[in-house]
Amino acid sequence: MDIIDSTYTSVLKKLKLVKRSIVPHLRMLLRFIALPYAYFILVNWNECTASRWQVFKDFLYIFFVLRDFPDYYTVLRLWERDRDEWKYFYGSNYNPYQKAALQKHLQPAEYEIVFADKYICNQLCENGNIPVPEFQGYITPEDNYREIIKQILDKNDDKIIIKDARGRGGQEIYLAYKDKDGFTVVKNNEEFDLEQLTISCPSIIQKYIKQHQKLEDYCPSVNTIRTETIITKDNDVVVLGAFIRFGIKDYFLDNQKLGGLSIGVNIETGEIYETAMNGIGETFTEHPDSGIPFKGFVIPYWDEVLKLSEQVQRNFSYFKMLGPDIAITPDGPVIIEINATPDHAGLEMDYGPVLKNKNVWQVFKDYDLLINKPSKNAW
Repeated sequence: MDIIDSTYTSVLKKLKLVKRSIVPHLRMLLRFIALPYAYFILVNWNECTASRWQVFKDFLYIFFVLRDFPDYYTVLRLWERDRDEWKYFYGSNYNPYQKAALQKHLQPAEYEIVFADKYICNQLCENGNIPVPEFQGYITPEDNYREIIKQILDKNDDKIIIKDARGRGGQEIYLAYKDKDGFTVVKNNEEFDLEQLTISCPSIIQKYIKQHQKLEDYCPSVNTIRTETIITKDNDVVVLGAFIRFGIKDYFLDNQKLGGLSIGVNIETGEIYETAMNGIGETFTEHPDSGIPFKGFVIPYWDEVLKLSEQVQRNFSYFKMLGPDIAITPDGPVIIEINATPDHAGLEMDYGPVLKNKNVWQVFKDYDLLINKPSKNAW
């Protein structure tokens, strides 16, 4: 029986290795078929100033030379950059070759549940003395959750956030509060009575944080900072880059899917860049609602933001690359969420090409993350 078990285990390991080596190529083949979709649909032709023939050639270069899928062509505004600069962009880690390299060396898939389940992540953060919004409760669709929410709101006058414990992208997030007329819930910018709330998945409840006044002046949504960190083979923590998101209109979230803006941050000083961008590549030099210019704004508690980012990465050292979302309160930064697979294309859209920093490039090279010859020979 021992021989049978060992043989079975050995075969499984070999099959996993074969799968790991074949799957990225199969996924890339599917993306080749999807190139026309990317060309006609994903390029914002209202923004793109390059000719259609030039974009066609650019797509072929990205796919066959950089070994990547050009879904980020618009958000990176690559037509405005010299092609020789493209090798410094790592690209989206959801694309096949990047994903395979990152899972193999930095982001083991079996640990993603730690961050995907917000209930688990919140508990681990609290145990690790990582500041998070005050936890109020955990509810499931089987619970009498409306009554639980009422009881929480009756205890104090604070607003609360209710969010899918395993959701991503801000799809199932609600704001709830008590007023003179009863209990009100907000999703996106639509208000309705608590009795109309229906949750379809386990959710956590947290106290709605009060953000720093300087960020509140831009817009009332909780405007979060995304940093991206990596642990080197020498056990140092390197910040790859950072950007901040601003909501628009009456939304309480800063999600770009709701029209929100994002803008890069100088990680040395905490000063934000001059130009923000929305999810379809449109640019802004001031917030469209408040009219406040972005140029010259320095994020409060920036040194503390960097220290908190490092603390998070070291606390979860078994997952060697992370993307914490951080809000700034009057008393300092708090963790809103930790992203196990933060999309590099989103970071590079705002911050710029991460491989332009030779130290970052060296870390990527040490981990064998570079997927094409131009990037491997960039420095």
